[in-house]
Amino acid sequence: MLTVGRLCVKTAGRDAREYCVIVEELDATYVLVDGNTRRKKVNKAHLEPLSKKLDVKKGADTKTVHAALEKAGIAIKKTGEPKAKKEKKPQVKKEVKKKETKKASKK
Repeated sequence: MLTVGRLCVKTAGRDAREYCVIVEELDATYVLVDGNTRRKKVNKAHLEPLSKKLDVKKGADTKTVHAALEKAGIAIKKTGEPKAKKEKKPQVKKEVKKKETKKASKK
C-alpha cells in the first residue's frame, strides 16, 4: 500500500500531522517523503496512508510534488520565507572606569 505517489500523513516527529507524498521506496522499512514536510527518509511505521494516490514519478523533485498536492486540493505550507526582523533597540555604551594599578597609586 505504501508505493510511490501515495498520499500520507506523518504521525511522528516535528512534521507530525502534515501531508506528505512517498517519492521513493528505499527498502523494506524506509521511504523518502516530500510535501508539507521536509524531504526526508522516514520509517513506514510513522506514516498513515490515505486513499489518494497522486501522479508523481519515482524521485520527483519538490516543485513537482507541491504541484501534485495543489492539484489534489491540499494547501501547501509556505516554507523558506524569511521571518520579519525585529527592530533592535539602540545600545548605549557605558564608560568603563579603569582601575588604578598599585604602581601608579604609590607614586
